[in-house]
Amino acid sequence: MNQNAQGTDYGMWRLLAWCGPIFMAVFCYFWGILSHNMPPIGADVTPTQIAAHYLENNLALRVGMSVCMVGAAFYMAWGCAVSKVMRRIEGPDGLLSSLEMMGATITVCPLLIACGTWLTAAMETSILTPELIHTLYYMGWMIIDLAYMVTTFQIFAICVVFLRDKRAEPLMPAWVCWWGFFTCATFFPVSLIPFFKTGPFAFQGMFNFWVAFLAWYAWVFATSFYVIRAITRIEQEDKDLVASSISDAGFPAIPST
Repeated sequence: MNQNAQGTDYGMWRLLAWCGPIFMAVFCYFWGILSHNMPPIGADVTPTQIAAHYLENNLALRVGMSVCMVGAAFYMAWGCAVSKVMRRIEGPDGLLSSLEMMGATITVCPLLIACGTWLTAAMETSILTPELIHTLYYMGWMIIDLAYMVTTFQIFAICVVFLRDKRAEPLMPAWVCWWGFFTCATFFPVSLIPFFKTGPFAFQGMFNFWVAFLAWYAWVFATSFYVIRAITRIEQEDKDLVASSISDAGFPAIPST
């Protein structure tokens, strides 16, 4: 990667920033479509129906969950890039930047555990009882859904910092930040999934699946778009600062390219 005179590797920043859209594309296809989780089979099905689902879609589930376990790390890498941009707003010792990076990293953990649980059920379908497959299926959903507070802290930190940007044209539009707060709000009803097997608050329901997940998907893509743009702006700001410093020192400024 090319580095500027100050040693900042903006190319690496961009590479890691692209990990957000990569993660979402991988997760949407391999977890959502290939593994039949968009929409999920549901919380109201019987153990026999879950076992039949795992038998009929066994190869797809094995491939989908395996790829998701590998691809989950892209979310962590994306969080590192977002944190670097945030530090240019709140300073190198910013607490919220650290909270964001920790939130992105820990968000990966329930994804790995849930996908590993579903993968194990798929690998051992032929020797497990329907009741045990049903239990593993439920366990995966409880882990991936009810760990939402970690991601909520991450989103909250990002939105607060970018709303504090004092630039004439902020690095991220306010609407993306407010969409982030809306996304956080959609997560809280997910706490109801242990108590509903049907309806909008079940894990396959209109609110706790479609609204919450799609709000998060949209926020990640929007945030990624503006973070990638922000890196280019920050790079230009640094070039202009170096050129200004050289000019103030009495040397002819070198035009930035």
